[in-house]
Parts: sequence; structure tokens; C-alpha cells
Amino acid sequence: SPVHWAGDQDSTWDAHRSVLKAVLNTGISGIPFMGWDIGGFSGEIPTAELYLRSAAFACFGSIMQYHSEFYDHRIPHVDRTPWNIAERTGVPEVVDIYRYFAKLRMQLLPYIKKEAENCCKTGEPLMRAMFIDYPDDPKCWTLEDQYKFGRDLIVCPMLFEGETEREIYLPEGEWYDFFTGKEYAGSSLYNINVPLNRIPVFSKRKSLIESITLPEEVNR
Repeated sequence: SPVHWAGDQDSTWDAHRSVLKAVLNTGISGIPFMGWDIGGFSGEIPTAELYLRSAAFACFGSIMQYHSEFYDHRIPHVDRTPWNIAERTGVPEVVDIYRYFAKLRMQLLPYIKKEAENCCKTGEPLMRAMFIDYPDDPKCWTLEDQYKFGRDLIVCPMLFEGETEREIYLPEGEWYDFFTGKEYAGSSLYNINVPLNRIPVFSKRKSLIESITLPEEVNR
């Protein structure tokens, strides 16, 4: 199956939020894989916060890629490389945190490959609206700010500037924090604290997170 693209977004929080809406809508329209440019593609560079929230989001997406419009190498550069974002914003930890998610992405590849193969066989999207897997849960029909990544993971990206915690919903069953292994009961709402080096992700299978070696933690 081909990979579709979300378009050439500006580096704004509104555009960041629009990516998730685009991905979920195309998924239920029969397009299984869709990507975007981390932190946006056009205009002024993203803030360090927007860039890192978008990078964490892309780590749990079909494609993890940064890219920017062409400015003929004029100074200041608008490249969306982590080192340019770090230099331009004056936030050096952008490089370390991005490296963490890049390494984590490599650890996720066996899971992503398995789930992508399932998408090719079934036509299901890789990044999927919650109601696809939980059609009998009324709450899952109202969720627009979190998604299933494959059949086992729930991902809850950070979508607003200055947001350090957010509400997440876990459907029926037992769920495990992808990063800590902490167990959560399903059919419940939770408020989760989310520093810049983290994204709320929950696994339906504890064996999945036990099979993944997390990169060395980045303090933030």
C-alpha cells in the first residue's frame, strides 16, 4: 500500500492538531498509511516545544520524518533538523530528546512491520480512530485527540502549547504504561503528567513493552 502525506503544514499548533484529524479521517476512508513533516514544513521554524511534541507523535506514526521548504540555504536556516531547531531556539536538549525518540522508533520497527502487514491484509489503518476497535464503547466515538497505533497501542499526543498534562481514556481491559509498565484499569479517564521527553502511550499487552528496550532516559 502507498503512503499518503498530510500536506505542507505551517509550523503552528493549529497545523499540528490538523495532522491528527487528517490521519484519522483518511484512515476511516480506506487509506492505511499517512505521514507528515515533524514540526511542520512551511514558514518560520517551530518552537522547541512544538517540534518535540510533533517528534514524539511521529515516533508512533506511519512515517517519522522531518523536512522543510527550500530556502536556497540562506541564513538563518529553516531546516527542521533537530540541531538547527536546537540552535535557532536556544534549547540544546532538543537534540537529546529527539535522539531518544529516534532510537525508540528503531525499537518499534518489528511491531510496526507486523502491524503494517496486518493493514495490508485487512485494509485497516495503522493509525486508527478509537471506535474502529471499540465500536460498542460510546466514549470511543467522541475521541478526536487519541488513537490506536496498530492493534495493541493507544497513543495520546500533546496538542496544545504549554500543555504539561492531559486527559486520556482507556477502554475496557487492562492497560500498561508503555514507558513505566504501570497498570491501569480500562473504561476509565485519567489525567497524565507529560514532560517534554514523554508522550502518553499504553499497551494492551505487557509482553509487548517487555520486548522493547527503551533508550537511556533523557532528563527534562
